[in-house]
Amino acid sequence: MENAFTLEKRDDGIGILYFDLPGEKVNKFSTPVMEELEKTISTLKNESLKCLLLMSKKKGIFIAGADINEIKDVTDPEIGYKIGLRGQGIFHSFSQLSFPTIAIIDGACMGGGTELSLACTFRAATDSPSTKIALPEVNLGILPGWGGTQRLPRLVGLQKSLDLILSGRSLDAKRAYRMAVVDKIIAAEWTMEKAIEFAQEVISGKTEKYISRRKPKGLPGIVLEKTPFGRSIMFSQAEKTVMKKSGGHYPAPLRALKVLKETHGIDLQKGLDIEARALGDLLVTPICKSLVQIFFWTEEIKKENGTTKKETKAKEIQKAGVLGAGVMGGGIAQLFAAKGIDTRVKDINHDAVTKAYQQASSVLKEKVKRRRMSREEYRQIMLRISGTTDYSGFKNMDLVVEAIIEDLNIKKTVLAELENYVPKDAIIASNTSSLLIDDMAAAMKNKKRFVGMHFFNPVHRMPLVEIIRGKQTSDEAVSTIFSLCKKTGKTPIVVNDGPGFLVNRLLLPYMVEAVSLLEEGHSIQTLDKAMKKFGMPMGPIELFDEVGIDVAYKVAKILQQTMADRMAESDLLEKLVHEKRLGKKNGIGFYKYQDRKKIYDPEVEKFIQIKSKTELNTEQLAQRMVYPMINEAARCLEDNIATNPRDVDVGMIFGTGFAPFRGGLLKFADSEGLDKLIDVLAGFENKFGQRFKPSSYLQKIKEEKGKFYN
Repeated sequence: MENAFTLEKRDDGIGILYFDLPGEKVNKFSTPVMEELEKTISTLKNESLKCLLLMSKKKGIFIAGADINEIKDVTDPEIGYKIGLRGQGIFHSFSQLSFPTIAIIDGACMGGGTELSLACTFRAATDSPSTKIALPEVNLGILPGWGGTQRLPRLVGLQKSLDLILSGRSLDAKRAYRMAVVDKIIAAEWTMEKAIEFAQEVISGKTEKYISRRKPKGLPGIVLEKTPFGRSIMFSQAEKTVMKKSGGHYPAPLRALKVLKETHGIDLQKGLDIEARALGDLLVTPICKSLVQIFFWTEEIKKENGTTKKETKAKEIQKAGVLGAGVMGGGIAQLFAAKGIDTRVKDINHDAVTKAYQQASSVLKEKVKRRRMSREEYRQIMLRISGTTDYSGFKNMDLVVEAIIEDLNIKKTVLAELENYVPKDAIIASNTSSLLIDDMAAAMKNKKRFVGMHFFNPVHRMPLVEIIRGKQTSDEAVSTIFSLCKKTGKTPIVVNDGPGFLVNRLLLPYMVEAVSLLEEGHSIQTLDKAMKKFGMPMGPIELFDEVGIDVAYKVAKILQQTMADRMAESDLLEKLVHEKRLGKKNGIGFYKYQDRKKIYDPEVEKFIQIKSKTELNTEQLAQRMVYPMINEAARCLEDNIATNPRDVDVGMIFGTGFAPFRGGLLKFADSEGLDKLIDVLAGFENKFGQRFKPSSYLQKIKEEKGKFYN
């Protein structure tokens, strides 16, 4: 087997240790790689080098971290503890080499890669857009276990370390430099030359300026870091932040916080032992297993093309048009332009087109404000967006996304007209949330190129895109949109055409049931609290306000045509729409909104008609709202809307924020047990009506397989 590590020695005493894992697109630490690194370090101990550069030969990748395959099946905390100790020991040996070491970070540097870089004497990062540095372990339900919780605070202080370790967020080169995680930024075009220059500087001993800038600056920083009172404030605030973001459902950030508290100021080796023990404990939790599974699903999707035919080639999208300059249209334009795609937005008048510019600009300005983007980058992206009130410029489009009003007749008219102005091979996509793709395709001459591309609002935040395949949609159209979604950083799932597609179809029973519970005397706050406790990012009533009560009402009316037997009747949404209580967008819905704050409005109660009274505990409330979604998911699999349980769970996690720690809707169903699920649904059917009747396909899955996942 070829070596992953090779050493190049220069005449000036500088060594370059290259990491280039054979046969892989990324560098990652597996057991064989770690064993090779250990042997390489033993060899390095006998080398008389003046300085060593650690570099990657992979384009856009420094080190992706540990091989997650090796931790997914760990069920014994002792084994996890030993995995931690082993990695720590190897990295510690690297840190003890007799000559200075410099990590030259060009591309993604994640987890174990960041921890190895922290074991180096110095770090330089290139200004390449692909350079990202992070300790993202909390996102997998664990913590940095190869020295990250110990080396980072010793390097840059507690305050910065708490931010990075507890959030798992990534830093570009500029932010990493500002936080002193890296000592120098170098030009990506001249990586080798600048790396050698840095090494020569280190050899000459001119390093004080790099070391001194790592220390906390200013009186507030020093007080927080250096006094017990200051540290106690820091830890207390960090815990509040974690609890607010996670609802206490995720043990990893809380355990990481505990480790940072316990190990502050103690001997490094003792601290590493505490860190390794925490790693072992977290590795075996069901939450870790769920988050790791979600990670694997997203990795699978990255390797797919959206079709069953691997040979299907995606068309490259360089120029895109967007019809409709509303919030969605502007959001889509911004998304495309940010990835280098020239985007032209069309609407009926210039005032409408201006709104698309404003929407795109507001998203980008927020990034500039938060220092995630420079003013020049903002300017370059905005220059890629143009506007028009006719079809000028559309004859060169590779793709046009229709994002106009959700009205079938208007969409059909516009799509039929559009075909006359775009190339014959241009793909046309509809950003619809509820109208059937086949119904719209009826107005088109070339139905093969037509596909659904359902973005979720707000476009820049929501990670999912549903790609909807009509009966005549071609593989090339699906594959092209699938590839484009991945290019823009979205997670795509392909679903077949049907009312509500997948996510909205599953969400409807959940939201309609929340309305039923209101009409059974349960308060708005009780329902929202119950589902947040379950693990949803917001309660169902908050969700109505977020989506827009008018939008929810319109979608419900459309889906009622095919799902009336699974929906309790209610005129509550209609009454609220009539009273112009539309939700967050106009400042009043179920709640009132003032200065971005949500306030309970007792006035809403006069619209809620109590039809009957039920007394249900928190668990029963969650069952009433979640179990019908599972029942509907079984029907979606039966109807071939989704082709597998994975896509159902990815859709619900990335499209609705369904509690990731539960592994997804159908993973949750398996953990509950289908026997229990069917019994509870049957009990609800007896009490509350046929909408809870367990579906025949749910019964079939229980009898044939016992669960959704084998």
